[in-house]
Amino acid sequence: MVNQALQVLLLQSGTHADLVFEQLKNVRSYITVRQQVDTVVMDENLLFSSNWDVIIAHYGSTKLYYEEILQILRGAKLEIPLILIADHIAAADAVRALKAGVSDIVFTSEIGRLHESINFEIQSAKSRQLQLQPVSSRHAEAILVGQNHVLELIVRGTPLPEVLNALALVIEQLSEFQKCSFLLLDASHNQPYDGAVIPNTYNQAMNGINVGISGCSCTMTGRTFESVAVEDIVQDPFKSQNLDFAQKYGGQYCWSLPILTKSGELLGMFAVYYDQPCTPNDADKQLIIKAVHLAAVAIELARTEDALRLTQAQFQQLAANIPGAMYQFLLSTDGSYKFPFVSPSCYEIYELTPFEIQQNPQKLFDIVRHQERLNLQISIQRSANKLEPWEWEGRIVTASGKEKWIKGAARPARQPNGDILWDGLVMDITESKRTQEALEQALHKLQHTQKQLIQTEKMSSLGQLVAGIAHEINNPVNFICNNINFASEYASNLLAILNLYQKYYPNPVKEIQQQAEAVELDFLKDDFPKILASMQTGTDRIDEIIQGLRCFSRIEETTAQNVNIHSIIDTVLLILHHRIKPNGHKPGINIIKQYSTLPLIKCYPGQLNQVFMNLIANAIDALEESFLVSLHKVPHLLDKLTIQISSYLSNDNSYVGIKISDNGPGIALEKQDQIFNAFFTTKPVGKGTGLGLAISKQIIVEKHNGKLECISQPGQGTEFVIEIPVGLDESY
Repeated sequence: MVNQALQVLLLQSGTHADLVFEQLKNVRSYITVRQQVDTVVMDENLLFSSNWDVIIAHYGSTKLYYEEILQILRGAKLEIPLILIADHIAAADAVRALKAGVSDIVFTSEIGRLHESINFEIQSAKSRQLQLQPVSSRHAEAILVGQNHVLELIVRGTPLPEVLNALALVIEQLSEFQKCSFLLLDASHNQPYDGAVIPNTYNQAMNGINVGISGCSCTMTGRTFESVAVEDIVQDPFKSQNLDFAQKYGGQYCWSLPILTKSGELLGMFAVYYDQPCTPNDADKQLIIKAVHLAAVAIELARTEDALRLTQAQFQQLAANIPGAMYQFLLSTDGSYKFPFVSPSCYEIYELTPFEIQQNPQKLFDIVRHQERLNLQISIQRSANKLEPWEWEGRIVTASGKEKWIKGAARPARQPNGDILWDGLVMDITESKRTQEALEQALHKLQHTQKQLIQTEKMSSLGQLVAGIAHEINNPVNFICNNINFASEYASNLLAILNLYQKYYPNPVKEIQQQAEAVELDFLKDDFPKILASMQTGTDRIDEIIQGLRCFSRIEETTAQNVNIHSIIDTVLLILHHRIKPNGHKPGINIIKQYSTLPLIKCYPGQLNQVFMNLIANAIDALEESFLVSLHKVPHLLDKLTIQISSYLSNDNSYVGIKISDNGPGIALEKQDQIFNAFFTTKPVGKGTGLGLAISKQIIVEKHNGKLECISQPGQGTEFVIEIPVGLDESY
């Protein structure tokens, strides 16, 4: 039957039937038959429909009736291995299944080893059929009781030496003449290192022998992976290893069997000793085969648990040392969710223990700030839909009231049943966020200060330039103004003498008469005083402009002064007069002043100069823009460009208000919230820096503890309202 294909019955049921079938159909030596299972009770005809070599069923569907399958097989005295495929199974259920006679349980996560399990169980079944004769029911029951006892020890996690010791005791109690020992290999697979029941002196003698070199039945078994029987140890050619034991403890016969994994890896050797030369009977053989099988299960499980404990310890150490909390988040197909794993460090972040989170995962979402929960849910859903990495950062509020910034990242993987499992890490980034915010604030403050310094430097330079020009102009103007006074006095004296001459010498010589007619003496006498008066008016005007420039240049004043705020506004209007008056094709702008009686207010006049200069200049710009737009559309509006400036005193006399309004195009609604932002401008590129209103608001709010507001409607003009306390607190 070596080359004959194996008949495999697959009871098709559950979500993983296709996965199992794929594993089986890729093996050419299998003839696999799939049978849909719809009922709990198994049809006997199905089991007898062919000479099955192995039966495979899904535990999730067969857990209620696999015992009935085994009863049918026992009733027919069929040695057909029954292998269960399980998504997961409780330890108690696994023991119950193995006690009942299930050959093996293969998890879907380890479906790749199904082929090894099939081969192992079939070979084991063949060995039992070839070597064993039926034993008494009483002996079989005793074997089953001993087997179940050992299985329970394995499931309870009993240390391996105790499990093997209990197994050896069971064998020795059931066999009157046997003594046995389990010799396990170390990591190098060369040296046995443990015994179970044989006295320690023997164990010590065997411990450390080299399987590849030493000569005895056990080492031969270790090298050949086959059973080795020595009928008389004293006469054995390799007696040097076993003779002392044989003479001291009376061991004459030795039978060594390899303990193998289902994939054929050597785990150790099982040695059986008899007090006299003989061969094991069928009952002893059945005991020995059971013992080897159970020992392989116990050793593999112990090694797996050791590796798992080591992995868990390494993982726990990693989880404890990384900056943050590790977790697993499982989203089921029905929409429910849970956290299969959460590292203990989660408490430092959430003030929730892993137990609290796993018992009620909603607690973790409840502490997320309400306005950020929707974004969190959307990010999880997007990651689930596209199976793309999940990233999110947001704020939580812990039970103690602490607000924290956290950042999470995870990678999703769809499970065979359709659930999605994320493996992730979450970190507390509160300090880094605070540092970032502090840096941003510092940067903003630095940029703000830099803008102030730039503007201050510009205005300071402008002030120095204006002051210098005003000083240089003032000297010649003073010279002219003073000399005009003398010229007027001299002219008046000369005209008085001329009048006396005309009175007392009415008939001058002909030459004087001709000259008088040539210069139009009568007109000259009338017009000359007017010219001097006009020159006086001009010099007075120049003097006013100089005084205004001097006032404007006082930007760097560091102390507040009591001033008439109207005079500051008038000075600005004087300086901007060239833009207000008609000029070529541009009409003039009507300035309407509605001043109320105001007290002197304590302020920084140079800085207020700058504010009024910015606001009035902006109004002029808006009106000029309106003029250009209206030039061809509504010409009749060109003579109605108006800036209105009004002042008022509050009812409690605590502050004064200034309103500067224009009838220009107004400001778009979407831009009104930004006009006081630095570098924001509504003007064309190259025409404005966007600093004027930002600095104006800073001067009013920060320097004068006042208010600056803008009221505008598109198409209905713009109004700026300034309110300044009458008595300035310079410590503000």
